[in-house]
Amino acid sequence: MPMRKPIEMISAAFAVLASACVMSMMVLTCLDSGMRWFTGRSVAGVQEIVEQLMVAIVFLGMAYALRRGEHVSVKIFTSALPVRAAAVLRLIGIAIMIGIVAWMTWRTGQTAWRSFLTGEVRFGLLQVPVWPARFAIPLGLAALILQALPSAADQFRQVRTGEDGPAVPAENQAF
Repeated sequence: MPMRKPIEMISAAFAVLASACVMSMMVLTCLDSGMRWFTGRSVAGVQEIVEQLMVAIVFLGMAYALRRGEHVSVKIFTSALPVRAAAVLRLIGIAIMIGIVAWMTWRTGQTAWRSFLTGEVRFGLLQVPVWPARFAIPLGLAALILQALPSAADQFRQVRTGEDGPAVPAENQAF
């Protein structure tokens, strides 16, 4: 698939952003714990910020996990089928997943846009804006759809040719 490299670059970029969110969350949590240890008081807003970072971590990392085949999958049924039949079932599964995730992307994108327009905040010790985390959801879901396309192309190739084995290395194969 000619678009495989750009799609993988998007997945990798989102994984780097998710990793930066993990690092930020760790630093903030350590800072908050240290502050409580020494002063008995928390750092204002850390809990609210960490909640928003967790959302970004989950959704920005999904496409990369799919690329590496690290989502939960059960192959007991498809492993017992002939190559073409298994590929057809996986292709159907990918198509269903793309449809559901496309709908989720649209709906969460609408919610993110409303959050941005209204200036939605998470109330706590600090008023933390919610819209950045809300935008991470449809962005991550859109990247997941993009990353599913090479997997669909691989399954389609297997349906057409009947060849056994992934078109990409096993660590990058999904479904």
